[in-house]
Amino acid sequence: MRIALLFIGVVFVSAWHSRSEAVPSFRAPASVQAAEAIDYRAAIGEHPTSLALARAIDARLIVRESRAGEPIHVQHCRVVAGGCRARIATLSRLITEASNRASVDPFLTAAIALRESGLNPLAVSPVGARGVVQLNPKYRGKTVPFIYNESYREQCSRRPGACQREVIEAGLGLYKWAVSRCGGDVQKGLAWYNSGRCDKQNGYASSVLRERRRLLRLAKAAASGQAAVFIN
Repeated sequence: MRIALLFIGVVFVSAWHSRSEAVPSFRAPASVQAAEAIDYRAAIGEHPTSLALARAIDARLIVRESRAGEPIHVQHCRVVAGGCRARIATLSRLITEASNRASVDPFLTAAIALRESGLNPLAVSPVGARGVVQLNPKYRGKTVPFIYNESYREQCSRRPGACQREVIEAGLGLYKWAVSRCGGDVQKGLAWYNSGRCDKQNGYASSVLRERRRLLRLAKAAASGQAAVFIN
């Protein structure tokens, strides 16, 4: 896998001709069917990649069902202002926009975020890395206010997106630099992002790519019947 993966996109043949849909239902099983039942257009708009990513992340963050059969998401997602859907919608849009600007596959960016933090903006690593893509405050994170400024971070924590635009953009900058440093090899670049070494056998890189494939499968399943075409 070479640098070409940086430019892999998610291409849709638009099939959303009507804005009228049924009221979102939470009676579906805690699976892709639950994601299908949620309409993110009100929060995201008609951008197909952001919508697909939001639906995939929604299904990915479901941990169990309530006794009534309603999907329950991870704790950090449930407690945010506006609820879990507000966080998913905002982060999906931010990830897609930042990835498009950086010419990186949004599903790969989301996979990095899920692998690093579980998509929790307030996650903190043992070495103090913060944000959805876990930037180290001694290195790349030292230029990002969310990472080094505690009072700013506290203010951001009350928002669904938690000021993660700057974090995602800095993380993508680091990722692209790592890929370039590792001779254009995506797996080695991912390994460098994790360990500081261009190691083809790094388990972290493999886990990110598996996560990306999982998100794509969830997105495809959620888009069934909508004439969507994905590039793997």
